[in-house]
Amino acid sequence: MAHIDTIQTVIDCWKKGDLDGVLDQLHDDVVYHYHVGSRPLEGKDWVRRFLEKFGAGQTEIRWFIRHWTQDGDRVMVEGVDDYVDAEGTRIQTPYMGVFEFEDGKIKNWRDYVDLGLVKMIKDGDGLPEWVKPLVG
Repeated sequence: MAHIDTIQTVIDCWKKGDLDGVLDQLHDDVVYHYHVGSRPLEGKDWVRRFLEKFGAGQTEIRWFIRHWTQDGDRVMVEGVDDYVDAEGTRIQTPYMGVFEFEDGKIKNWRDYVDLGLVKMIKDGDGLPEWVKPLVG
């Protein structure tokens, strides 16, 4: 399977609530920076615990990739994280992700997302006008 197809499988499984399907795409020794700047999650068990908590109550998941590029076993994606959280707030935020593969599995995963934007949306300030073209 091509690396971008593996990433799309992660997205498709996440949208369906298939956490095991997501984890099947990850290397046993995965290191996941769910937000660069925060301590990374190491190993599938830690990733599972995080994703169970992060995904709890999410509905209307519309996560998608807009652009991507690949260099060997490294894939960079630009996309939109779009979902309704457990409190009923639609979260839409642009993001970048870097995926590094080993033996066909995602070994390193780094997400670059603006948590300040997510907080602003959750606080009821809405999506700033200058961000709307990036998520539309």
